[in-house]
Amino acid sequence: MGDADYGVHKFAASTVDWKAVREDFPILHEQAHGHPLIYFDSAATSQKPRPVIEALRKFYEHDNANVHRGLHTLSSRATEAYENARQRVAEYIGAASPDEIVFTRGTTESINLVAQAWGGKFVRDSSDRHGTPQQFGAMAVAGGMDRRAAPISAGA
Repeated sequence: MGDADYGVHKFAASTVDWKAVREDFPILHEQAHGHPLIYFDSAATSQKPRPVIEALRKFYEHDNANVHRGLHTLSSRATEAYENARQRVAEYIGAASPDEIVFTRGTTESINLVAQAWGGKFVRDSSDRHGTPQQFGAMAVAGGMDRRAAPISAGA
């Protein structure tokens, strides 16, 4: 694994400069009911830090095209950026290859992909709540899946 630094905050330190972290997120400069905005609903919509917003803006202004779907310049640039991102993520998390990295639109799509790839057999934490158990429950009924809950503790 490379020692690449992609500008990611290192939260392993004993102290975190939360003001600096908030500065990365332009939306947190907003006010809600006369107070600084606090946003905890990351399961539904994650707020974007400035580097992500800037990268998206740059992509849409200069490289917007389908990945792996065209031969023209924009598609080639979009595909190169996509594959470079897979490589960087693979290095960052210690994957054996970028081929192990699959990007999805969100958590629910990722969970569904994993459940389907496992042939309908999965284990979930019995403390799961909200969308995950409902998704798997519906899949279990529709597809004859073997659904089991297992207690998972922090010390496990």
